[in-house]
Amino acid sequence: MENPTPENHNSNTFAEYGMLMLHELKRLNSGQEDLKKDLDAKFTSLQKQITEFKGIEKDVEELWEWKNKVTDVWSPPQMNSAKGEIYNQKGFQQKAMGVIIVFQVILTLIIAFKDKLF
Repeated sequence: MENPTPENHNSNTFAEYGMLMLHELKRLNSGQEDLKKDLDAKFTSLQKQITEFKGIEKDVEELWEWKNKVTDVWSPPQMNSAKGEIYNQKGFQQKAMGVIIVFQVILTLIIAFKDKLF
């Protein structure tokens, strides 16, 4: 067995310290690489979301421009009155069809029973 000498003891301590430092540096390096990968993934995700938001923003701007053009041509009160006119015309058409159907039924009954009536 070797007798521990101060020089041998210092040499072993320095070697152990060097190994510990190397191990700690490797651990810190792997942690830094993991952090870099995580940040890269988050930045990529963030860039995708920003791209989606820009697309949505463009769609909103197009719809806003379209709405402004439509309201310049046809204002909301005009739209409302036109809707009322359409409903009135639809009601008139339904009434007219009802009158025509009643007239056809009466005419059919008269033709069917003309021998009995006259």
